[in-house]
Formats: sequence, structure tokens, C-alpha cells
Amino acid sequence: MKYFLLALLIPLTVFANAQDGSKLKNVEKYPKVKWRKKVKIAKLKISEGSYYNAAQYLEDAYKVKPDKIQIPHLLGDVNRYLRDYEAAEKYYKAVIDKDAEAYVADQFHLAQMQHMNGKYEEAKKTYNDYIKAPLGKKDISYKALAKIGIEGCDTALVLTKSPTKIKVEKTEGNLNSTIQDFSPKPIKGGVLFSSQKTDTAVNMTTSTANTHTSIFKAEKSGKAYTNKTELLSPPNDPKANVCNAVYAPDENSLVFTKCVPSTGDQNRLDCKLYRSTKNGAEWNEAEELKGLNHVEGTTTEPAFGVDNEGNAILYFVSDRKGGKGGLDIYYAKVNADGTFGAATNAGDQVNTVGDDITPFYDKKNKLLYFSSDGHPSLGGLDVFKVAGTPGDWTNGAVNAGVPINSPADDLYFALDEKAAKGFMVSNRVGTTSPRGATCCDDIWTVIIQRDVVLQGIYVKRGDATNTPILGVDASMYKVEGNNFAFVGNAITNPVPFVFPVNRSTSYKINGNKEGYWPSIDNITVAEEEERDTISQIFYLDPIIKIHIKIPNVYFAFDKSNVIDFYKTQIDSVVQVLNAHPGYSVEVQGHTDSKGTDEYNEKLSLRRANEVKTFLIKKKAIAESRIVVKTFGEKISAVPNELPNGEDDPEGRARNRRVEFKLISDKVDDAPEYESYGEVVKEVKTGPGFTYQKKKK
Repeated sequence: MKYFLLALLIPLTVFANAQDGSKLKNVEKYPKVKWRKKVKIAKLKISEGSYYNAAQYLEDAYKVKPDKIQIPHLLGDVNRYLRDYEAAEKYYKAVIDKDAEAYVADQFHLAQMQHMNGKYEEAKKTYNDYIKAPLGKKDISYKALAKIGIEGCDTALVLTKSPTKIKVEKTEGNLNSTIQDFSPKPIKGGVLFSSQKTDTAVNMTTSTANTHTSIFKAEKSGKAYTNKTELLSPPNDPKANVCNAVYAPDENSLVFTKCVPSTGDQNRLDCKLYRSTKNGAEWNEAEELKGLNHVEGTTTEPAFGVDNEGNAILYFVSDRKGGKGGLDIYYAKVNADGTFGAATNAGDQVNTVGDDITPFYDKKNKLLYFSSDGHPSLGGLDVFKVAGTPGDWTNGAVNAGVPINSPADDLYFALDEKAAKGFMVSNRVGTTSPRGATCCDDIWTVIIQRDVVLQGIYVKRGDATNTPILGVDASMYKVEGNNFAFVGNAITNPVPFVFPVNRSTSYKINGNKEGYWPSIDNITVAEEEERDTISQIFYLDPIIKIHIKIPNVYFAFDKSNVIDFYKTQIDSVVQVLNAHPGYSVEVQGHTDSKGTDEYNEKLSLRRANEVKTFLIKKKAIAESRIVVKTFGEKISAVPNELPNGEDDPEGRARNRRVEFKLISDKVDDAPEYESYGEVVKEVKTGPGFTYQKKKK
């Protein structure tokens, strides 16, 4: 059992750099004190709850008398109380190696410390050795707990091999202090939590320092928490330990714990639930929730939830008589007038013979989270979850797994309304610790990294209705440096396509459909992504061909010179080329049917070259953008003869031409165009088509 958690989950003893606050000197200042005297002083300090100071005396005595088995036994206990698991294991092992029967319980505590140091196979052996060991009449039996410990080691060996996707990281900012920070609750824009006022560790029974706990809040700025502020009084009370605060669902009242030293034991705190209502920007004086508190025992750690009908209930923790073991989780209905119904034990699927504490109810997923050392754990207190509502739990409690749980104590798990982010408290390796690696509790940030999928549709850019385009070939690739690993593809239909994605990963999504430009989009899923479904609209741009009308150039019979009329017409071709630097032009020369094929090939080449020369010299078009092609009489625009076989001068005039074809660097970008033009009278020459001068 954890003596320092039995009241409200704050340390009932704290560390001191001096034996009794600031009045007494350190152990090394008394070199002439005999080892027996040092052990006697240490026992006195233990009775006062001054474990740090007791450890100083005992360590000094152990250097002198390592063979006195009582000294490592006391050092094992003291370091266990201080949660210095490595030191406690060392001293308990020294006891067992010397005489396993001298302190039988030390074998169980050695197994505990091995368990909490993550030495699961060693811990299992030690637990089994303890179970087989005979107990004296005065020995307290921990054999039931040893069997649970073995189950916990087996559980740990399985869970550590298959960690969940949940991320647990040290909370950034000034939230955590040197000693104890606990009971974090996500609130809008920040966090509500509890902390000791002093960062200086002292002996609570002798020091004049203010060691009380108070309710604090801090604001979130980026990923860090800053502006750590102590709430006013009320709800805080300078004469009591105030902590474990939670807002009611309407946020107009605050339920919290207030604790004072026990009358019979100054090292123990008696705690009760209180409520303070909002009065503008301030809080009214706190009222005790007498209907929930119990005259014998402690009542603490409130958390709001709902029953199977959706009615509000209040969970809390108590060690009142009639429970399952140490601390149990209870609940009471919240009545419409703000009063509470009868306190009811949460049942065997939650509570155990050990301590079951720090409840939190996830309304979104209907899960009760709590911490326990009575269910098989990775070590000490682990976070567990059970589905359903009181009286209707779906199954038994399930370990929340790694990395939420560690070999150390893990508790105060709480999430935001989206059940995506939250906090927990742990003394795992990495905490701010003035003694050993695991002495003190810090607030850790939890990110629920559920499986994430990308859900998408393609729409036409500019479509205000976002109507999905069907038949798009959507392909996804995982970006791996300069390489792309194919993930999968889908042909779009009225239902959005879905691809699984990973956090801290970048992807490329290609969309292809005839009549649209190819779409390439890049997506990066952040490590802190809270959504389990990322909905995305991808846009396709339709291919809109440029439609251009290009004039032909017509020539007189057997001529290749460009007359003035067509020089003006060619300006439209030049304008297109200037507007589209990626375009080139193909100049195609043609003739009518008169003459030999060889002659007509040469004539069509002369005509095309004449136009090319004109474009280069007169219109400043780069030669590299002009391609000449000749066809002679092979491709006629119209027949050269009439249907009866007679020569058609009009038709032949339309065949004596140069046509233009625009070429794009990008094939898909090639414009649509049509040739046009009139055969003016200056070129309608030849047999049967004599130019008639105007009469004066």
C-alpha cells in the first residue's frame, strides 16, 4: 500500500535538506554520534514522517555496520516510502541475501521493487519465493498481493511488446514544480491542477514553511503551459490542503477536496468534498458536501460522469467501511436541485482489495478510467478502463497499456471533451526528482493517437456545390525522402475515397481523369493530429483548349511571293506566338494540281520559306520556333476539278496556300484551331481566271 496516497494523493511527508526544517544540522555534522544512536534517531524521524532525514542517519550507520540486518531493512522501507525504487531494491536484497527469514515481508517488498524497476522475470521469482515462505504469527500476509504481482509481471511482459499508439510526453512549460503536481483536468485554453505551494522540501511536522496544496490553473501557449496562477481564496484555503478540483458540467460550480491533518495521526490527512459556486468572476465560500462525506475515513477525488440513462453522477474515492479493500471508487446521482443521491460502490469490476483511485469518465466513448494497484499492473498504480456505466459495466477492467502505464505509479488520467488529448500523473523516470529517479509526481501530456484515415473527394475548381467528380483515378504515395512508396489507388464514386495514413508522415496524392489537368497534392499528417478522420477536398482543373482561328496565305498561280494583303493577316499568327512562349508554328506549303509533282514540291517549299522569312525578318519570331513542311499538291483543301472533270480555277486558287499549325511543348496544352481565309482577286489568276482591272 502507498501510505502517501491513502488520503488525497499528495505526499504526506516531504523531503528536507535539514533534519527538522532549518533548525537542525545535517547528519555529517555529528561524526561522534554512535551508529546505535543514529538508528534510534532515524526511527524517531520515521515516526514523524521525516523519511528523507531518516535515510540520512541510516545510510551513515550502514557505512559503519553493514552487517547489522536491521539497518538495510529500515533503509529498504524508508526508500520505498520515498519511492526510490532502485535504492529500496538494493537494501531489501541485502536483507534477503543475509537472512531471508529475518524480515519475511522484505521478500515481498523486494519483489515489489523489482517489479517497479521493470525487472519482471526477477520479480516473478521473488514473488514465488515469498509465497512459499513460512510466515510467523506476527507477520502480515501479502501472499494474495504477491499472486496479483505475478499476474502483473506476466501482463507487463505482454503489454511492453505491443505498445499502443497513444503518446505520453513530458508537459512543456512551467506546470511542473520540484515536488508534487497532480490532479490535472483539461479546461478551455489550459489546465486546472493541484500543486504544493513550496518548491522547498521540508519536514511537515516541524517546518514553518507553507507545504499546503492549492488549486492552480495554467494557460496553453503553443505546446507549452504558462502563466501558472493560484486560484483565489475561496476556493483555496491557506489553512488547508485544497486539491482535486473539477468543474461541474455547467462550469458554474467547482467540486474539490479539502484536507486537514488527522486528529489521531498528524502524518495522515482527513479529506472531505466541498463545492463552491460562481459569483461573477469570483467564487462563493465553499460548502461541505455532507451527504457524500463520511465521518470515518476520507472522501476525495471527484469526477463527473453519466449513468446509463444519461443523468449526471459524481464519482469519488473513499476508504469508508464496507468497501472492497483500501480506497474504493463510489458514485452518487446528481439531483436536479444540486443535491446528491446515496453513495454507491462502483462494484467488483472496478474496485479491488488494493487501492482504486483517480476516476475519470470519458463521456464520448463511455469509458471509466481509474488507477489501481489491486488489478495486475506493470508496477505500482496502473491506469485501467472499464466500458459502460455503473451497474451496467460491459466487461471487467482492462489495463490501458504502454506507454500510459510504466513500472512506476501512473494515475490521474483525464482527457478533453474530444477524448483526443489530456493529462496523467506519473513518477516514472524522467520526472523532476530531487532524490532518485522516481521520487515525485509530474503532470504528463497524453495524446490519443487513434488510427487516422484520409477521406477525400475531387471536385471541379470553382464549383460552389462541391459536387464530386466521378471516375477520377486517385493514387496515394508515401513520401520517403526523394522516393515515393505506393500506398494504393481508388476510382472515385459518389462515396468519398478513404486511405489509411500515419502521423508524422507526408503523402502525395495524384488525381487523373480525361478532360482534366492532372492533380498533384501534398498532405502531411502532424504528430499531434487529433482527428481520426481527415476530410479533404481536392480540386481538378478542366482542360479548356484555346480555340484559335488562323488565316491561310494564298498565292498567285506559279508564284511564291507573299502579297501585302496576307502580310497583314499573318499578324494574328504572330500575336498567338507572342502570347504563348511555349508554342511553335509549323508552316505548311501547298500547291494546286498543275505541274509535275517534283515541281510542285519545290514550289510549296518556296512558298513556306517565304512565309518563314517574313516571320523572322519582319515580325521578329525566333527561327527555332518555326518548322517548315511541304506537301506539294498531295493535300488539297478543295477539289481542283469540277464534278464533270473540267478544270476549276476557283478551286485551284484555294489550294495554292500556306497553312499554319500551332505546336505546344505540352501535348495536353495544344490549342484547338481552325484555318480560314478568303482568296482575294489579286491571286485568282491563271487559265480561266483572268484578273480584271477596274475601269477608270
